[in-house]
Amino acid sequence: MEIYPRLHWLSGGGNAYLAQDDDGFILVDTGMPGRIDIASYLAQLGHPPTAITHILVTHADIDHVGNLAAIQRQSGATVYASPASAELLIRGESPSHGNRLMKWIIDHFMRFESVAPEHIHVIGDGERLPILDGVQVIAAPGHTADQIVFFCKARGILFAGDALFTRNGLASSGKFLSADYEEGRRTALKLLPLSPAIFACGHGEPLQTHTDTDIMAFFNSLRDA
Repeated sequence: MEIYPRLHWLSGGGNAYLAQDDDGFILVDTGMPGRIDIASYLAQLGHPPTAITHILVTHADIDHVGNLAAIQRQSGATVYASPASAELLIRGESPSHGNRLMKWIIDHFMRFESVAPEHIHVIGDGERLPILDGVQVIAAPGHTADQIVFFCKARGILFAGDALFTRNGLASSGKFLSADYEEGRRTALKLLPLSPAIFACGHGEPLQTHTDTDIMAFFNSLRDA
């Protein structure tokens, strides 16, 4: 569904976002395998899969990249990922969350289709991409070590991956789900002062109804924890 002018939200085991740019669509994450049909959604808008020009990856968890290989083949788009995510995408392997049992289960039963290295463009912290009016890449470790997020200042959108959640109000990644909980808390403290109009997170509905007071209260709770 379109939640903001030129911004579409698709949900299925994890969120994916389609942001319309001047010459096509930017896809941020892809959801769980088979749970989101991005090509069909584009068709409803009157566009083929090749309308996707860039695919931005926040991190290599299966619920964020499960459909990545398929939509990359359909669209021919270049995949943009952090160095650590790129290595995982090439192997078809999810990152560690610090829990050995969870990692074993994911590696043995929840692997995703790998992406060939020639389709991946590696990006780093602080880089500005020539899309979405200069979207900024921000390192966001904690939930996973490979995670990055994307801040579109001109549109007021933070594509936050799993650095933040909106399932029950704004929250940071919990201890059980984090490779490094304290690092994730520091990441959240770094992101909140951006004060975006839209928190487009990996799980939960995109948050648009918050106030500066809400953000400050959450910031203070994290700072004082």
